[in-house]
Amino acid sequence: MQSGKTRTYIALMHKAADCGYKLIVVLTSDNENLRQQTQTRIDTDFIGYHNGRQAGVGRYLAMRNVPRSSPLTNDNDFVKAYEGAFKNLARPTWSAITPYVAVIKKNASILSKFNRWLKNPEFDSDLPVLVIDDESDYASVNSAKVDNEPTRINRLIRELTMISSRTSYVAVTATPFANIFIDDEIEEDLFPQDFIHILQSPNEYIGAKKLFGDMDTKPENFPCVQELDEEDLETWLPVTHRKTFDIVDPGLHEAVKYAIDCFVIACCLRPNADACRQSMLIHMSRFTEVQRQIADRVYDYVCSLEKAVRFHSQDDPRVERLHCAFVREYECNWQTGGQTWEKFYPRVRRFVLSGRLRVRLVNSDAAEWSLQHNVLDDPSSNECTLFVGGNQLSRGMTLDGLICSVFYRRVTASDTLLQMGRWFGYRPHYAQLQRIWMLPQSVLDYRYSCSIVEELKQSAQHMKRQGMTPKQFGLAIRKNPNRGVRITNVGKMRNAEEGEQFQEFDLSGEIIESIKLTVDGKQLERNDRALEELLRGLHAPGVVSGESPMAHTQVFTDVPAKAIVDFLTGYKAGYGDKFGFTVFTYPNRDIEWDSSLVERYAKTQMEENPSITWNVTFINGEGGKVENPDDLDFAWKKVVRKSSYNPDKGYFQINDKRMRLGSRTDVLKVARFVYDGTIDDQSKSERDYYLTEYFGNHPSLLLYRVQVKSIKGWHQNLVPEDGPGLLAAKLIVPVDRKDTSHRLGKAVYVYNTVAQRNEYERLRQEEAYGQDEDD
Repeated sequence: MQSGKTRTYIALMHKAADCGYKLIVVLTSDNENLRQQTQTRIDTDFIGYHNGRQAGVGRYLAMRNVPRSSPLTNDNDFVKAYEGAFKNLARPTWSAITPYVAVIKKNASILSKFNRWLKNPEFDSDLPVLVIDDESDYASVNSAKVDNEPTRINRLIRELTMISSRTSYVAVTATPFANIFIDDEIEEDLFPQDFIHILQSPNEYIGAKKLFGDMDTKPENFPCVQELDEEDLETWLPVTHRKTFDIVDPGLHEAVKYAIDCFVIACCLRPNADACRQSMLIHMSRFTEVQRQIADRVYDYVCSLEKAVRFHSQDDPRVERLHCAFVREYECNWQTGGQTWEKFYPRVRRFVLSGRLRVRLVNSDAAEWSLQHNVLDDPSSNECTLFVGGNQLSRGMTLDGLICSVFYRRVTASDTLLQMGRWFGYRPHYAQLQRIWMLPQSVLDYRYSCSIVEELKQSAQHMKRQGMTPKQFGLAIRKNPNRGVRITNVGKMRNAEEGEQFQEFDLSGEIIESIKLTVDGKQLERNDRALEELLRGLHAPGVVSGESPMAHTQVFTDVPAKAIVDFLTGYKAGYGDKFGFTVFTYPNRDIEWDSSLVERYAKTQMEENPSITWNVTFINGEGGKVENPDDLDFAWKKVVRKSSYNPDKGYFQINDKRMRLGSRTDVLKVARFVYDGTIDDQSKSERDYYLTEYFGNHPSLLLYRVQVKSIKGWHQNLVPEDGPGLLAAKLIVPVDRKDTSHRLGKAVYVYNTVAQRNEYERLRQEEAYGQDEDD
């Protein structure tokens, strides 16, 4: 994922050296190959020397006769220098003209030794130190359970940042989701409390949105991303498999063969192809032994292609496959520059026979495989490499000239998924040749991931415009509304809280019921008062009442919207009620997070159409009569529902795991009263009756008094059978036709600790203001 992060923090290192920093520590991943990749960049672009020779910026430093920085690491981590370090290696001091530089893996043993080396009388505890944490969402974030000790890497990085009182810690990552969910109130932790700086993407940068689009927009119109047939591939390699899985088929799967054929064609189509490194990524398993099996088959297929073009004519099936890839993938998309296959094939033949096409296995067992297959350590300047691997290809690995990718993995977190997208980056003059094959679910996951990245960028920019810091400005990330990836690892979100932001109010056709009913005495009193006010409102002029032809159910029509809004403002079901008759509360605080979804819906409808009226129905059941002699002048019986009690949250869950309050019969009771025509009552789905044909544009509120029948039989102390029962509600919003799919008019967001605290403070101030008004 070439996004310019390394270049940016090396520029920061130069600035830090100018400002007098005496020690710069760069933390990388836990893989030595990736650490070496970073070390090489810092050697050439910051220190100016690599392998004992002037390189990169060193040529300019030599012209100015500027002292070079002192590297504490080179061929390996600090671990190799550790034994003699305490005796022979001088610590950074104020007198040093240039800073010491260390590039260290996030390895507990190495970090521990480095910290111990620094904690020495020779090291001044107020020396300026810069710690740059590359891929800071990886390993650095504390993912331990609440009240447990921090994870070891997190603890050691905290320790490193506190050895000197003048330490600046800069976290760098393309996926900062986990970082913003760190508890900001733990001062010694790594929350980005001072700033978040977003690197601007140049027009030439190909990111997730250009390839996949997002949840609201489609990608640009070129055939880059293509879907794999999971059912077909499962017969060769199941997407979920064990590390001991044995691929039975000795050959390569047809889909992977086709991708390799396309890579060969793309390598020949790319401008100046003869002088460029080009690469292909094949990421189909996280297990090294399975990766080896895939690499063996890729190697055999490449050898087979070479034999085909060397010894056989164009009629050979393997050459025909190349021809097919040329036509289907590139000629049909106008990407061949008008060349015919007959004129283009000699170039393909020269390329395949040139020896530039190489297979490289990238994992912990790669050295032995490379030796067996005569793969040199360093690729040539124009090698075209097929990289086969897994997690080592997934974070920090730069693949030069990446054109084709096969990504066959099921990933659970957005940040991990985005890091695996090594195809993001710069593709000068060959962007249209790029191809990516992946599962349909992965495409959807990338669209969601792209959406939350863009939203987080917008929030950070808004924070910067207001002159605020992350410590002052709360951040939130939208939760995936569909089945698919979550935001990040569950352990890294232990300080987060979910809440709702209401973006649209199209609830038509949705089954919306209160199915978690509180037993909190204060809220039950508020619910009863809200019901009393509603009953009085039902006597307003113009309201029509009567019994439904079904089961003597009392129905009121032409009820003013304000009476409904007032009721929903006071009525709440139980904590976390799925369908919106509730609010979320700040943890351990008796204060509401925001108005419920149905309340917001009712208010919006009234604002858009002040004359709108509702239907209100009181659903009867088989239980005892609801006694309310002052306001209730019609028969209303309690409904009996099996329920399970949640003692932690203080609510009954209606119908236990079924979580249903009403039924299609309840809907029909209202429809038969408000509609004079014939209703087909044979349908089994109650949604089929949520039609404007029956209800017009009038929403309906159905009310129930529920007598809970606890599964464990201990309900009587909480809800006596001779009491009024728990007040429950159901909402019907008519839809124009059957089978219309609507998304609930809300988006669930995950809030960091600053956002939770800010929202609590806002509501507390509103509550205090309201009390002042009452006084």
